[in-house]
Amino acid sequence: MAGQMHRQFLLTEAPSKSCKMNVKILSEEIIKPSSPTPHHHPNTYKVSLLDQFSPSSYMPFILFYKNKNNSLDHQDSAQTLSHLKESFSKTLAIYYPLAGRFRDAATIECNDEGGLYVEAQVNGTLPEFLKQPDVQFLNNFLPCKANGLEKDRIPPVAVKITQFQCGGLVVGACLFHKVVDAAASAAFLNSWARVARGEKVVEPDFSSASALFPPKDPLSDDFVRYFDNFFFQGKKSYMRRYVFDATALTTLRANAASEKVPNPSRVEALSAFVAERLTWASTAAKSEIFSTLMITHPVNLRQRIEPPLPDNTFGNIIWLAFAFYEIDPSNTEKKIDHADLVKILREAFAGLNKDSIAELDADEAFNALNEVLESVYTNENIKIFRFTSANNMGLYDVDFGWGTPSWVAHMGDMVGYRSKQQFVFLEATTGKGLELWLASDEAELSILEKDPEFLEYATPNPSICIE
Repeated sequence: MAGQMHRQFLLTEAPSKSCKMNVKILSEEIIKPSSPTPHHHPNTYKVSLLDQFSPSSYMPFILFYKNKNNSLDHQDSAQTLSHLKESFSKTLAIYYPLAGRFRDAATIECNDEGGLYVEAQVNGTLPEFLKQPDVQFLNNFLPCKANGLEKDRIPPVAVKITQFQCGGLVVGACLFHKVVDAAASAAFLNSWARVARGEKVVEPDFSSASALFPPKDPLSDDFVRYFDNFFFQGKKSYMRRYVFDATALTTLRANAASEKVPNPSRVEALSAFVAERLTWASTAAKSEIFSTLMITHPVNLRQRIEPPLPDNTFGNIIWLAFAFYEIDPSNTEKKIDHADLVKILREAFAGLNKDSIAELDADEAFNALNEVLESVYTNENIKIFRFTSANNMGLYDVDFGWGTPSWVAHMGDMVGYRSKQQFVFLEATTGKGLELWLASDEAELSILEKDPEFLEYATPNPSICIE
């Protein structure tokens, strides 16, 4: 069973005000790897500089799977749950750093201590839940509180398997961002699925990250405090889900096009649109006046490095692209030009090229990030937008043997702990649309969800269709 040290980050089941379902935990345990860390691997894992510059929080992934048999066979169900647990243990033997524990800020002790594994059941059916998905209820499918500041000696990976009465399953996974980025997390989930299907898994590249980006040890206390304060703010962030279909995204891309960026990406155009409407909502809700917008996007460097790194390179192989948009003081209506904002975003992305990455050493990276953080804290009129995108990372390919997910979700509200206010893009279930998972305060959200310009393109929390 999970020990006392794990209780502090386990979630307590809390029924939503609108959802009549309840989740009951059946078991909590620490699952060890099926075999010890191989002798040809060191017994410690050195994190990279990019790991150090990643948030101290769990990233959540919630994958919903329908029961293809349309009825619950208790014997088959027990076998499925047992097989999932066994394959999780085997996958930890491959991803051995995830079964270890941090010894200090730059070192994981590969001691095979294991990952948290929770089994639960919910008193409802999957089609019933997906017909009216309750965002606030989603945290009940996670094994721990996500996107909150974590400082203790926690398992780098935690999962929760929840079964519906119809036999549908939810795989809720939390992976510690100080160890892996979203791409590495998706690779872990797909490797677990391949192990469950009895297929061979290629061992990840565990050495490139720290070899290319050696850690800076130690980081100053002032920097760590600045860094934590940048990512983790108040104790009340409320989550909303919006879907932008292919037609809406086509229009937004056309609206944001310019001579310099004639073909904006979906993420670029939607980032500019969301930043513009949320700035308006914040001004309307709180009478705040902003002179500067700062947009951040983590960029996967694996294919930008020369030579490129394998997709299964372990760790955080990301760096933040920072885009600053200055609002003209003579602009009395404080209008934000989508095309100009997209152009600045494109320049920020383009700046992370093979040459700039090759020059990224510990001191330069530390100084650059420290300069950004100081500029944030000395500018009272700056509005910060922290975007992240988990598109095209294979989350909808995670097949444990009974098919791919019907839906991949993010999480619910973050209340009662220091959390990240961020905006997450996920692939929509149909077409070429995008889901926006937007975490903000109640005042902004109350304005945004009534904003006709926003709702012209955004559909609030639509149903998930199961074929």
